[in-house]
Amino acid sequence: MSEIKTYDSISEYFEYFKIRLPQEIDFTIHSLEILQHDALQKSPLFRTNYFAFLLIEKGAGYYTIDDNWFPLKEKSFYFTNPGHTKSFAIDKKWQGHITTFTLDFLKPYVAKPVAEEFSFLLKESIPVMYLPNDFFQELKNIFEILLLDYNRTSAYKKEILASQLITILYKTKALLRTHKAKVELKNRPAEIVQEFNSLLNTHFLDILNKKETYIWNVQKFADKLHIHPNYFSSIIKNETGKTVKQWINTKIISEAKASLHKSTLSITEIAYSLGFLDINSFSRFFKKETGVSPSQFRNP
Repeated sequence: MSEIKTYDSISEYFEYFKIRLPQEIDFTIHSLEILQHDALQKSPLFRTNYFAFLLIEKGAGYYTIDDNWFPLKEKSFYFTNPGHTKSFAIDKKWQGHITTFTLDFLKPYVAKPVAEEFSFLLKESIPVMYLPNDFFQELKNIFEILLLDYNRTSAYKKEILASQLITILYKTKALLRTHKAKVELKNRPAEIVQEFNSLLNTHFLDILNKKETYIWNVQKFADKLHIHPNYFSSIIKNETGKTVKQWINTKIISEAKASLHKSTLSITEIAYSLGFLDINSFSRFFKKETGVSPSQFRNP
C-alpha cells in the first residue's frame, strides 16, 4: 500500500504509471481505450485537482468516491470533482470517452459564476447515470466532435473546446433535472450549503497537502463565508439535518479511514496530517466516532 496521491492533471496521473499522455492546457479529452493498460485495470485510491466526465459506451466495472461505490455498465455517464478520494476498476474493457478540465479553464467562458450556473459540479457526490439511447447518442456525438477539435491545430481552439464543454455541462444539468436530482442553487440557504461543502473539501485538501496546520472550527468557516456563525450553524442544521461540527467530524473520519486503509503512514503521521496535536487525541476522537481504535480499524 502507498500514500494516497493527489494529481493536478490527467497527464500527471498517467505519468505515475509510466504512460505518456501529452497535455498542453487544463482541458483534455481522450478515448477510454487509454485506460486499457494492465496497470490501470484497478486503480489505487487517489485524489485529483480537476473534474472528469466519463461516457461509457461499452464495458463494465465500478468507481468509488469517498465511502460511496457505484457500478458501471453500458451507456453509463458520470463525473467526479476535485478533492475527494476516488478509485475505479475495469471488469470488462471500456469503450467511450473521458474529458477533464479545471475551473480555471472554464471560468473565462461562462458569463455567470460557475458555482451558480453549474452548481452540480460542487455537489458532494452524484451517482452514475444510466442513459436512454437517444440521450446517450446526443452526448456521444458531442464527445466525438470535441475529440476531433482537441486533436486539431486551429485558431480559437480553446474557445471551440470550451463551447463544446459548456454544451455537455448544460446537457448534464438538464439530465439531472429529468432524473429529479435537482441541485441548482435556488436560494441563499442552499447556496450556503453548497459553498460550505466546497470549502470543506478544499480545506481538507489543504490540510493533507500541509497548506493548513489545523482544522477550522465553526467560527472560521463562517468567517470564510462572510456570515454570522449562529446564522451559518442554523442554516446547515435546517438544510441538511446535521450540524457543522458533525459535517467536519464526518469528513475527518472519512479521510482518516482512507489513510488507514490505503496508506503506509503510521497512525501518528495520520493524526498529524489531519491537524491533531498528538496520537492520543486522534485515537480518542476516532474511537468516539467509530467505536473502534485506529489500530483496530487498520488491523481488524
